[in-house]
Amino acid sequence: MTIHLPQAQNSTENTSNAETLIAKKTLFSVMLVVLFSCAGIALPYPVLAPIFLNEISPLTTFADLPSKILLGIILAIYPLGVILGSSVLGAASGVYGRKKTLIITLMLTVVGYVLSALAVMAESFLLLIFARFITGVFSGNISIAKAIAIDLSPTLDKTHTFNLVNATGYIGWLLGPLAGGLLAIYGLDTVFYFAALALVIALFSVTLVLQPDKTNLNKTQVKFSQLFSKQNSFALLANTKIRRIFLIYLLATLGLNAYYEFYPVWLVENFNFSSLNIGYITVVLTFFMTITSVFFVKKLKVIMGLKFGAIFGMLSLALLLGLHMVLSLSSLWPVYAITGISIAIFNGLLPVYISEQYADIEQGQLMGLITTTFSLANVLMALIGSVLALLGAHWAILFGAVLLIIASVDFHFSQEDIR
Repeated sequence: MTIHLPQAQNSTENTSNAETLIAKKTLFSVMLVVLFSCAGIALPYPVLAPIFLNEISPLTTFADLPSKILLGIILAIYPLGVILGSSVLGAASGVYGRKKTLIITLMLTVVGYVLSALAVMAESFLLLIFARFITGVFSGNISIAKAIAIDLSPTLDKTHTFNLVNATGYIGWLLGPLAGGLLAIYGLDTVFYFAALALVIALFSVTLVLQPDKTNLNKTQVKFSQLFSKQNSFALLANTKIRRIFLIYLLATLGLNAYYEFYPVWLVENFNFSSLNIGYITVVLTFFMTITSVFFVKKLKVIMGLKFGAIFGMLSLALLLGLHMVLSLSSLWPVYAITGISIAIFNGLLPVYISEQYADIEQGQLMGLITTTFSLANVLMALIGSVLALLGAHWAILFGAVLLIIASVDFHFSQEDIR
């Protein structure tokens, strides 16, 4: 039977439309996972600083340590777990399947949040540390979600999908602190229970929407123990070029985390902000991050390219962090709005640059390394910054500005431009 050319074209278009529809549904499910995961991560943040700075309980006086040191430990232990989890989970998703790995880790993350709530009710600092660590380990599954989004290329544009996932994360960071501030009156345990409930919704989305994993017999023969020895994300650092770009990414995210982790402390110290007020200003910050990521980052990539766009974002963020020495209550809100724009620019372009530059590497493993590096920066800055914050939280933020400048200079001279 002869197939006429228009019929063949229609068949091709229908196939393309079907693939695009499946890709969009997958992207939606991934975005929902990132939304609720990031919201769950951010929920306790506006509650923790006021509790540890203003309240006296077994949680805030453990071992007679200064409350800021205890807060630093709490802030550090979660990303320490993410470091362990994301270094393995991204690679595991490439071996055992993205959907299967994501479902299992979401279930275990829910367990971690419930355990955190129980630790707060028991006022056990050690149990809370353990629960936050376990939650962090399985929250490393955000690297799987990002890998799934990148897998949708070329059906969907990689820069666009990655920034949509980023934007969804920003919305999570917007809703999380706001919800945390509103729920603070009911106690920190309620905040953790709410985070668990949100992730149950994400779990249902993944189960129902994501396409079944395609089995790969060669990959499934990889032993589980090899994920920790040969297949983990840190193994990529054997490559000298990757090691250099991830050193730059580490410095940049150290600077970013200096701001993320200590602006709530700075706001309490300088303006006596409550949990609710911290939630409100975080809404402003993340609103502008979201708008910039959705509507402007892709355009900036076209105008400036991935490299120089990322450098512009890092340097502008460094300048804004430096302004914390002179910020007043009246100038605080517009500066935080502009800060959100700068964060979205560099955080949206630098990971895409890494993905494009090393497109031949399994993206789950690569995204695992990106998430691991960010979390390593989170841990290091929580520990270093808590010591600097003993002299004043602004010193931790200023230290972050210096690291961003160093990262920008190294990035400019060591990496080539790609578009």
